[in-house]
Amino acid sequence: MATTNLMNEITIAYPNMTRAEKKVADIVLSRPQDLLHATINDLAKICNVGETSVFRFCRTLSLNGYQDFKLSLALSTSLPDCTQSKDTINLLNSSGCEDTSRRILQIYKNALDCALGSFHFDAISRTVDLILSARSTHFFGFGGSGTTANEAKNKFLKILPNIVYNSDSHIQLTQAALLGREDLAIIFCNSGITKDCIEIARICHTNNAHVVFATMFLKTPAAAYCDVILPCGANEGPMEGGSISNKMSQLLLVDILYAEVYRLLGDRALENKKKTSQVITEKMM
Repeated sequence: MATTNLMNEITIAYPNMTRAEKKVADIVLSRPQDLLHATINDLAKICNVGETSVFRFCRTLSLNGYQDFKLSLALSTSLPDCTQSKDTINLLNSSGCEDTSRRILQIYKNALDCALGSFHFDAISRTVDLILSARSTHFFGFGGSGTTANEAKNKFLKILPNIVYNSDSHIQLTQAALLGREDLAIIFCNSGITKDCIEIARICHTNNAHVVFATMFLKTPAAAYCDVILPCGANEGPMEGGSISNKMSQLLLVDILYAEVYRLLGDRALENKKKTSQVITEKMM
């Protein structure tokens, strides 16, 4: 099965590898970006081993063959190195609650710095233009990305009436089926390979709706169905607070999109924000 944390898993498995497998591991760890387009024959020649050794290397990592390895390699090298290293602040040797709090704060700061460095601002601007011109904007996402989609809905509903999100996976697919050329789908999918997210992108594209896909995996299969790919997210490693990086990247992106839409709407946004704030205020004591 493909993984988003390949380098860490290679390091863990390394002591138990054969000599030939270690040759492959050494090359992969030292130059992963160079191998993204290498065939199994190419990698075998680079490592001076047989193709069988490369295949065994993949099986040692519990991968379903070389293509699974290639996908894992792409997933693990899609964003800047800080997505893999700056989240690894050790929380187990914390001296207490205050120390833990400061370490968590540092993880948040690192995550935000890395997220900002990974954004493509031209793509963000194109997405803002699509939101402003759309008849309706529909957010999609599952799991943690679904939480982000819901947060985006909550923010944008304060200044725009044509915003939709539903957490149920079947309803999301149904929702996608009825979109048309005047509608916009914004799909949050950190891994880029969630089947339902790819299917939603395909359905919307088939119906001539505009599609924006926010992901850390820029070579996602969904790219064939998208008007805009938004680099966003993080490689999520176990025991590293990795989910914080992904969450912070997505939420920062949502806030930037919202702020830009607000800025360009001008007085209309201000007036709508006053209206929506007023009805909520009336519910308070």
